[in-house]
Amino acid sequence: MSVKSDAESVNEAIREPVPEIKEQESLLVHLQRGIVDPASGTWHTDAEVREMTGIDEEYLAGLESKNSITYSDYMVALLKRATIRIGSINVSGTPSVIDNLSIGDRDTLFLGVIKATYGRTKDFIATCPHCSEDNDVVMNLDDDFPIQNPNVDLRSPIEVILRNGTVVKLRVPTTGDSSYVGKKVQTSSAQNTLMIARCILWENSDAPRDIEAWAKSLNIADRNKIVKALLDVQAGPKLGVVNVPCAHCGEEMTIRIDWISLLLS
Repeated sequence: MSVKSDAESVNEAIREPVPEIKEQESLLVHLQRGIVDPASGTWHTDAEVREMTGIDEEYLAGLESKNSITYSDYMVALLKRATIRIGSINVSGTPSVIDNLSIGDRDTLFLGVIKATYGRTKDFIATCPHCSEDNDVVMNLDDDFPIQNPNVDLRSPIEVILRNGTVVKLRVPTTGDSSYVGKKVQTSSAQNTLMIARCILWENSDAPRDIEAWAKSLNIADRNKIVKALLDVQAGPKLGVVNVPCAHCGEEMTIRIDWISLLLS
């Protein structure tokens, strides 16, 4: 057995090629509603996202330690880092553009980040509730999360007829709405009030002085009807449950997963 001198070790290390930092993977994503350019009125629907890196992971881990962070805040924080552009809009220079995305487009971008990071499939471990054995599950990110066809025009107002015959118009909720409502109040009734107040559209002369007070004054039937109209908007990837058989006992496992756990698990 030979022992190298310090000088020989240093010279050998110098001769070794310097490790290359590979270029980050990116992915093109199509948005269903997109972002409108207020100057030209043009809608941008093509976007580009990149893979998540260790730097992003450490940044998000720092956010997790904050008690005030919400699910929507977490998604927005990642998208503001991992979205390269929306149309001609450079997101790093205008991160607030993410707040103007529809909820469906937000989820589409987030799924795009997952695909850019892991590829078209994602492996994770699921514990069978029947036999308690662990299963290696492979999810197909295209087939298991299909993009839903919008059931409304995402760029046009949604009309709701109230009990007294009044027609109110609503815009689809945005990422900014979701973040604001989730952070501002905790109860579902208070969240409904804020979401109604933020999504209702008024002619300038018709808008009440206190829109939140107006939303609170609505009868329960009308409030429920408005909230249902907002929640029933179908767009973006469908996130639901995936049923797979256990490899050990054969019983069916129902896997419920959210976007963040799909990214990090």
